[in-house]
Amino acid sequence: MKKLGIISHMSNKGKIILRSDNSPRLGLHVFNKDKKKIGSIHDVFGPTKKPYISVRIYAKNIESFEKRVGEQLFISSKPIKSWGRKKRKKK
Repeated sequence: MKKLGIISHMSNKGKIILRSDNSPRLGLHVFNKDKKKIGSIHDVFGPTKKPYISVRIYAKNIESFEKRVGEQLFISSKPIKSWGRKKRKKK
């Protein structure tokens, strides 16, 4: 697992916004320090050297994340789904 960044705030649409030192791929799993899966990367925006990351949360209780501002988050190395075009099988 690699460090992703520190939680900055919650967006109006219920996503975690954090600042990172690198630009990760979309769709990677996001974990907390206890290695519990909390969401996936939804969007990367802002400057290329220190981008903002938007994380889609899996949990139902979004209010609990508002108390976690300043917490370190991590990413896995495997994407959750394929973002490329699927190839058809030849008959």
